[in-house]
Amino acid sequence: MREHAFADRPHTFLWLAKTYVIPAGMYGSQVWGTVFLQAGREFSSSLSTLYLHLSKGTLGVKQSTTNWAVLRECGHEPLQFYWFRSAVKLFNSMLNTNSVTLRRIVQADLKLQPRSSACWTAQLLSAFQGLRGRELYVRAVQTGRAIPMQEFTADLKHRMRGVGETLSWWTPTRTTTN
Repeated sequence: MREHAFADRPHTFLWLAKTYVIPAGMYGSQVWGTVFLQAGREFSSSLSTLYLHLSKGTLGVKQSTTNWAVLRECGHEPLQFYWFRSAVKLFNSMLNTNSVTLRRIVQADLKLQPRSSACWTAQLLSAFQGLRGRELYVRAVQTGRAIPMQEFTADLKHRMRGVGETLSWWTPTRTTTN
């Protein structure tokens, strides 16, 4: 790392993190990550904490710096964004599978979700809270229809931007001098 002077080029290190760390952090997240998809749990996982620790160290800011400010400065989304999008893609792909067994598993999980908040479908449905298209997404899951990815992604970005915008104290403002 010293021979390439990454310490002097944090943008390069952040690009490498986005290219390699985020995909590694997504491994299997469609299955294990649904518990972290609810609004307000963006930084609940130890993986998110580690990723933010790395980002703060790269920027050279205190560990007490707000997570949203660090992500905005890095131009990154919380890992939750990638995990949620990936879980929805998995759901959509399971609807179109050739595997009879997988289709039965999806149907069984759909039937289980009213009785167990710990099942995958219940956690996915719970995560839609706070999204503008929540009713559309819940209805799609409950009726076994695909969730429109483009709308969902825009909606998820809107929800996450809304949280960051509540931190107006760190939003830069322009001032003019006469």
